[in-house]
Amino acid sequence: MTYVIDGMNTPIAVVGDAMFAGSMGGGMVSFSEALKNNREKILTLSDQTVLCPGHGPLTTVGQEKVHNPFFPEFK
Repeated sequence: MTYVIDGMNTPIAVVGDAMFAGSMGGGMVSFSEALKNNREKILTLSDQTVLCPGHGPLTTVGQEKVHNPFFPEFK
């Protein structure tokens, strides 16, 4: 589950264990479903959206499109 917070200067998405900076999470779903969910629901947010993962540093949608090896189609 991802919580998207709008109405601030920069949108924020609390992504929990769905995605980490430069990596993937997965939770309790299959890996292919986790990839699909992240591609369709998280990486379609604006590039400026700050992602707040459950572990590790903050990142943005734009940074993940460029640097996350699990999503080469965005490079």
